[in-house]
Amino acid sequence: MNRERPPCPLPALLLLTITATGCGHSRPPDAEPAQRLDPIHIHATRDGERLDLDAYDASELFERAGGNLRSGSCQTAVKIYDRLCEEFSGSPLVPLALYNRGLCLDELERYQEAAASYGRMVRDFPGSQDVTDALFRMAGSFEAMEAWDQVVEALDRLLSEHPDLGRAERIEALARKGSALLEMDRVDDARLALEAASRTHRIGRGIAPSDSNFYYSMAEFKLAEIVHDAMRQEEIPSDESILEEHLERKAGLLLDAQRLYTKVIRIGHPHWAAAAAYRIGALYHHLWKDMLAAPPPEDLDEEEREIYQEILREKIRVLLKKAVLQWERTLKLASRLGLDNKWVESTQRDLDEIRDILVLEKSGEGAIEED
Repeated sequence: MNRERPPCPLPALLLLTITATGCGHSRPPDAEPAQRLDPIHIHATRDGERLDLDAYDASELFERAGGNLRSGSCQTAVKIYDRLCEEFSGSPLVPLALYNRGLCLDELERYQEAAASYGRMVRDFPGSQDVTDALFRMAGSFEAMEAWDQVVEALDRLLSEHPDLGRAERIEALARKGSALLEMDRVDDARLALEAASRTHRIGRGIAPSDSNFYYSMAEFKLAEIVHDAMRQEEIPSDESILEEHLERKAGLLLDAQRLYTKVIRIGHPHWAAAAAYRIGALYHHLWKDMLAAPPPEDLDEEEREIYQEILREKIRVLLKKAVLQWERTLKLASRLGLDNKWVESTQRDLDEIRDILVLEKSGEGAIEED
C-alpha cells in the first residue's frame, strides 16, 4: 500500500495478504474461482520499551465502528469508518461503511458531510441493495440543511431511476418532494407531487396493512396547507361593490381547507391529526386577522372609521371563539394520545393569546359555548 506517513522508527503498517486456494492445492479448471479475503493490517506503535501491535482486517474495523455507532460514540465511529474505506478500499464492506458513516455524521449534525458520504456510496456502488435507503437518507440530510433543491434532486433520482420502488417508498418520496417544492414556492409542482402521493395510497396495491400512513397523512396535510395559503392571499378590498365577492371566495377557501384538514384527522396518524386540528383553529384566527387588517370603506371620515372598526370587531369575534373551541379540542386530543410536539405547543400558545384578546376586549359574555 503506497501512502505517505510521518517518519517512524518502526514500520507503521505491515500488509499481509491471505488468499484461500483450497488448502494450498492448485485450482482445477472447473473449480470455483479463488476467494480473496480482506488483507490483514498490522499497526505497530512503541511506548518506551514496549511494542504494541494491532492486527485487524476490514471486518474487525467494521465491528469496532459498529460498536461505537451503537453506543453513541459517533466521533470515534466516523474515524474508524474512514480508516476502513482508506485502507481497505476494495472490501465489500466499504458501501456499508459509507452508509453507516453517513448515519454517524447525521447524528453529529454534520449534514453536508453525511450527504456526501451517502452520495459517494450511491455513485461508487450503484448495485448495492442499500442505494435506495442511501438516497432517502441523503434527502434527509439536505432537508436538515434546508437545501430544498438538492432534496428534490435526490428524490427525483429515487423516483426515476428505481422503477422497483415499493408503493410505500414511492408515497414517501412523492410526499417529501412535494413538501420541498412548497418550501421553494413551486406550488403547482408541489400540488402535482402531493396529489400523486395521495393517489398512490388510495390505489392501495402493494401497500401492506402494517405500512405507516405517515407520508399519506403528510401529503394530505400539505395539500390542505396550499388551500389555506390561498385563503390568506385572497385580499379583502375596500371597494364595497366587490367586497361581497371577495369575502365569499375567501370563506369558500376556508371551508375547503377545513374539509381537507378534517380528512387528515380522519386518517388517524397522531402527529398529523394534531397538526390538522391546530390548523383548523388557525383558519379562523387568520380570517379574523385578515378582516381586521382590511382597509375600511374609502368614504368614511376618521370618526366613522373608529365606529366601523368597533362594529367589525364585535361582528367577527365569533371567529376567535371558533378558534378557541377548535384548539381546546386539539389539546384534548393531544392529551388522549399522549402527544407532545410542535403542533401541541403552537396550539397552547395561540389559545393563550386569543383568550387574552377576548379578555382585553371585555366582551361581557360568560364562558364560550359551542355553536
